[in-house]
Amino acid sequence: MKNKKDQSSEISNLPKHVAIIMDGNRRWAKERGLPAFEGHRRGSLTFEKLVSKARKMGINCLSTWAFSTENWKRSKEEVDKLFDIIEGMAKKYIDRCGKEKVRFVHIGRKDRIPATLKDLIIKAERDTKQFIDFTIVLAIDYGGHDDLLRAIDKTIKSKRAVTSENIEKNLDTAELPQIDYIIRTGGEKRLSGFMSWQCAYAELFFTDTYFPAFTPKKFEDAIKEFSRRVRRFGGN
Repeated sequence: MKNKKDQSSEISNLPKHVAIIMDGNRRWAKERGLPAFEGHRRGSLTFEKLVSKARKMGINCLSTWAFSTENWKRSKEEVDKLFDIIEGMAKKYIDRCGKEKVRFVHIGRKDRIPATLKDLIIKAERDTKQFIDFTIVLAIDYGGHDDLLRAIDKTIKSKRAVTSENIEKNLDTAELPQIDYIIRTGGEKRLSGFMSWQCAYAELFFTDTYFPAFTPKKFEDAIKEFSRRVRRFGGN
């Protein structure tokens, strides 16, 4: 996560905000005869490398989906293991964020996650809020529809009109730059409700590579693909 520009991979037309749906962790583990949690652990290490790569390339914000609102349907054993990995991941980034002046943001619900993780997240968001050059976003207990429903509920409770502008002000991503690029690994070609509202004009990139094998070089290639696209936003 060092703030040194990656001179070897400077690319024009960089996305400001990249989000990754890190899919394929369990399948990667299964193909190697490993338990599912080992796939998640390896995936967390991959994301750490991508954070460093994204910052060196000059990307402003990198988000990832660590735990969805639907992931509660998995076995208690896997959910517990996932939260152990997520908490370790969060502790690691939070420590580095403070030292390297990186903003840490959580999107998703805070009322259902373990109390230790919740407290850790709240402190990290408070302590790093002043940093603006680079932001790491962890989506934990996040679902795009849940985010939208909560935003509408907040808008109604504030007695404001339910308009696009007011909804956006109440989304979990309200203080983040608009999402430019969503990368999904693992071969599935869908967004599964990730940032349902925010993805309207995001460019999409799908790869068959399982997330633990999605190297910084593969990430760089995906960013190069984005740089070649022309975004018209409905215009000419």
